[in-house]
Order: sequence, then C-alpha cells, then structure tokens
Amino acid sequence: MDKAGEREAYWRRHVGAWRESGATQKAYCDEHGLRSHSLSYWHVRLAEGSGARKGGGPLTLVPAVRVPDAGASLPSLLLHGPQGWRLEFATLPPVGWLMALWGEHA
Repeated sequence: MDKAGEREAYWRRHVGAWRESGATQKAYCDEHGLRSHSLSYWHVRLAEGSGARKGGGPLTLVPAVRVPDAGASLPSLLLHGPQGWRLEFATLPPVGWLMALWGEHA
C-alpha cells in the first residue's frame, strides 16, 4: 500500500473509532493525541468519498417560515387615556398628528 493509502486507512480507523466512541471530536483527539482539525478534515473527506453526501438519501425540502423578531411585534407607541382608552401603534405616527392629539386631550 502506498503512503496515501496508508494515511487514508489510518484516518478511516480513527474516524470509525471516534464515531463509535460517542465522544466529541475534541475529547477523542485529546485521548488519542490527534489534532481535532485533522480528524474533522478526514471525517468530511471520507464522507464525501463514500457518497454519503452525493445521493446518499432522498432530499427533503420543507417550507421556511419567517418568524418576526419578538420585539418587532410589540407596538412602538402605546397611549392610555384617563377615560380608559388605549391606542397602540406598530410604527410611530407623524409628530404633527401626535401634537394635535395631545393638544385636544391636554
């Protein structure tokens, strides 16, 4: 076996042992004196070479739903009147309108 084949076989054994161990890559590498970025590289390289990413299973597409930011759903202005009325604004109304409203109810 050539050097490249020996190196691949070496990493194939480690990637398999790491997967079976259930440990994190870092923990496995610390225990075996390996560099975690090397194990990560070989994990990806061997997965790509095995066809795991190329047609390894059916592709499932799901619809994406954009969820608005929680802060964005709160009104940016909330007015309470002494008579119990309440006005909520998602966006700020024009300043002139607010001044006129304030002047009428002041």
